[in-house]
Amino acid sequence: MSKELNNLKPFFEDNYRRISVREYARIIKVSPATASKLLEQYNVEKLLNREQDRIYTYYYANRENALFVQLLRIYWLQIFNKIGLIGYLENEFANPVVILFGSFAKAEINPNSDVDIAIFTRSKKELVLGKFQKILKREIQTFIFKSINSVENKELLPNILNGFIISGSW
Repeated sequence: MSKELNNLKPFFEDNYRRISVREYARIIKVSPATASKLLEQYNVEKLLNREQDRIYTYYYANRENALFVQLLRIYWLQIFNKIGLIGYLENEFANPVVILFGSFAKAEINPNSDVDIAIFTRSKKELVLGKFQKILKREIQTFIFKSINSVENKELLPNILNGFIISGSW
């Protein structure tokens, strides 16, 4: 599974990016023939879509595919664990429920996307996320609530609840 996550990394980092076979081969450091086979396999599995533009074939994320969205979430969960973000949040708060929502939960990531995280906890602390933002090269926005009922913005609540729990449980 980890191999697939690494192979799909360019599509997880930017869900709107169109990538040619040669560019993909350069990115993941394989021959163009191997890259072509991999991309075509992911196209057959419906993880990627294929588009012909004159003589070039481009592949891009199939954001409508539930498996692609699940793999994307697993990929980012691994990244957040690897850099220590989840451990940091768990150490800072008492029994937090941490939910990743917004573009990172919906496969709508582009290079300018920020990371939206809702934290449900009784603790109140100021977070220092600069280190993680620097590693991710993305801004991290945190929304801290005591409970679901304390979410005052009723348009934000469904967005959070449609996200994905990266730590804790209800």
